[in-house]
Amino acid sequence: MSKYARCLCLIPAALWLTAAPVPARAQDANRDMVVTRSDVGEVVDRLQRSSGEFKNSFDKAVSHSMIDGTRLEANAKHRADDLHDAAKRLGDVFHDKRDKNNPAVREQVDKTLAAASELNRVMADHRFTDQLQREWDMLKSDLNALAEVYNLSPLEGAAPPQPPQ
Repeated sequence: MSKYARCLCLIPAALWLTAAPVPARAQDANRDMVVTRSDVGEVVDRLQRSSGEFKNSFDKAVSHSMIDGTRLEANAKHRADDLHDAAKRLGDVFHDKRDKNNPAVREQVDKTLAAASELNRVMADHRFTDQLQREWDMLKSDLNALAEVYNLSPLEGAAPPQPPQ
């Protein structure tokens, strides 16, 4: 084999060896990817924090909206309170059990999603500020991440819009 041919063989091999390594993800038979307790814990902690922030923003937005002074206003604010309370309980249960696979944690995730479902309808049915909508989208993203981990139904409107055909 000529020097030229050996060089041509060594170049791809050298490139292959110096290529950036791709991180491997752990898998098990039940899921595409294993989600660690700390991953779920981060989402739960973020959900606790952001649900309180959202509740405050939502209360202000509703007070300055077309539904101000109506029975719907009181119901809507109550839904935001319910979500925040459920998210706080989820954090308490999650950190108390120290096991993301504990049935009590899954049950509280389900209750939190149920509370969020009511608020999701309010957000979909009424126009609020772009800032409040962004806050809700972030909160809903965390809720749907938990729904996926626990194999529960995500909040409606979670799927990205399909491109026109």
